[in-house]
Amino acid sequence: MHILISPDKFKGSLTSNQVCAAIEAGIKKYNSEVTFTTQPLADGGEGTLDILKAVLGLEKVTVTVNDPLMRSIDTYYLRNEKVAFIEMANASGLLLLRHEERNPLLTSTFGTGEMITHALDNGVHEVYLMIGGSATNDGGIGMAQALGYNFGLGEEVPNGAALSEIRSCDKSNIHPRIKEVKFTVLCDVQNPLIGEQGAAAVYGPQKGANDAMVRQLDEGLQNLAKVIGNGREQNPGAGAAGGLGYGAISFLNAVLKSGIETVMELTSFSQHLQKADLVITGEGQLDAQTLSGKVIAGVKQQADELNKPVAVICGVARDIEEGNALGLQHIYQVMSKAESVDDAMKNAARYVSELTTELLHDLNF
Repeated sequence: MHILISPDKFKGSLTSNQVCAAIEAGIKKYNSEVTFTTQPLADGGEGTLDILKAVLGLEKVTVTVNDPLMRSIDTYYLRNEKVAFIEMANASGLLLLRHEERNPLLTSTFGTGEMITHALDNGVHEVYLMIGGSATNDGGIGMAQALGYNFGLGEEVPNGAALSEIRSCDKSNIHPRIKEVKFTVLCDVQNPLIGEQGAAAVYGPQKGANDAMVRQLDEGLQNLAKVIGNGREQNPGAGAAGGLGYGAISFLNAVLKSGIETVMELTSFSQHLQKADLVITGEGQLDAQTLSGKVIAGVKQQADELNKPVAVICGVARDIEEGNALGLQHIYQVMSKAESVDDAMKNAARYVSELTTELLHDLNF
């Protein structure tokens, strides 16, 4: 009997590799003769680069760019000879800001554009852009300006507040290699750019926006869509990363793809799955978002196609009905063992290991 171990990270507690190690320990405690394969996963957000670096043997490229508030920082992306893997959160992410600095009117994706520019200048032919964890709501105009687009803003920072000032989009000085490079954007949300389900309304508040700022940002994104005029503002995923999904479509001619599906493809997940008798997956929180392109949903979908059983170990299941909607029958929660959230965070590895042993006993594996 063979087990495939393929969890996401437990955000704020364990990396995906640490979750894998804890599950391995639980398997060995249950039966040291059980064989397993480890392939950690991510949905295209934070942590994806670490997984791809290990699997694909990529080179780390260090570059100096601007952070969301246009301060110089050293960051990195990954590449092989022809392909670059860029995580926008490394330049334009929420985790780069102190809590009191969060303000999507002031933040910009300019640094993400600088990373893309560096990759283009150094000869890549393809770019995978991962857009989770953004601090921004600028529709991608910061990224675009770093690549040579001119919105007539003068010295004004291309941020959320500047969206309402845009009256034109000049492409005459854009990076010459944009048209010859293939861009694929990894995202896990389906929101449009504007409206009640748009970038500002749904995600603006977690980036520091109050109600008045949300209205201003949405009006600014409406203005951007009017100026660009390509009719793509309602595309699923256009609202991802504060509208960077729309910006990538409009300024890079990018294709938006499911983050988890793309990571699975790049890591040859299906080949590992074929050899498995059981898949153990998981993530920090099982909730409504799990159904929308997260790791557990991606694993369950592919496992179902091959009639492979799936067990889930998570930090907490906020709504067990979401697991039932996926047809999950085996859901184990760290919070069922922990005395508190703090205990769960500090001792997650031990609890994951214990839960693994329990689930194998329950399944009589």
